[in-house]
Amino acid sequence: MIDLWLRSGPLGIILVPFIVLYGVSGAIVWLTQLSPMRPFFVSCIGITGPFFASVAVLFSLFAAFLANDVQHRVGEAQTAVLREADGIRTILRLSEAMGAPGVPLKTAVVDYGRSVLEKEWPRMQEEGKPVEDLQAFRSLTRAVMAPELTAALPPAAHQVILSGLVEIRQARRERFSLFAHESDPVNWLGMLILGVATQFAIAVVQLDRLRPQALALFVFTTAFAATAVLVGLAERPFMGKHIGDGPLRAAIATADQ
Repeated sequence: MIDLWLRSGPLGIILVPFIVLYGVSGAIVWLTQLSPMRPFFVSCIGITGPFFASVAVLFSLFAAFLANDVQHRVGEAQTAVLREADGIRTILRLSEAMGAPGVPLKTAVVDYGRSVLEKEWPRMQEEGKPVEDLQAFRSLTRAVMAPELTAALPPAAHQVILSGLVEIRQARRERFSLFAHESDPVNWLGMLILGVATQFAIAVVQLDRLRPQALALFVFTTAFAATAVLVGLAERPFMGKHIGDGPLRAAIATADQ
């Protein structure tokens, strides 16, 4: 259920929590105020505020833990893209400094960057497994290791180019790994259970009057749904606007300057 919601697209991620949680809130009000079980809940009047606070603290801690995990993954994804762009820039600058012998290397690294932007990146913004264009990276590797290049370069300069290639490879692997990684559904389920428990705790604190109970539930449910939406939108950073391809585009653009 959680996975289906997270794969429903931005509109679904925004609407579903509000619809479902307001529905749960309405069901709680009906159960405690209007249902045949009302006499039982009347007999429970007297539960004080600290009872609600203890459950709310548990929900808040669990939600913060999940949000921190998701945000940490967004930061790692952004770092991976920046590192990949930095590796491209490094190879570009050295290939340009070589003059004519560096033209094949410059062409290969530019082709690799365009392959990422035109083939891999659009697929990473969609559902499903992204298609890796391994041919472009292999062509870049062959260009770096070409005998003509190694013969024309001092060993130190070639070592820097190799370091740039390794940086691109590692950042590329991290990018695909972070794309495939998802939060454990148990964490989402735990936040959902504790959130609904908090809704019920708010309701039993306000059993004597319907309107105060409904208002308190409305305020918390709105915050609950908004939290789920914000974390849900960041769960898959490459599919939204959290991670942009700007660093890669900027790195490739420098090849024409």
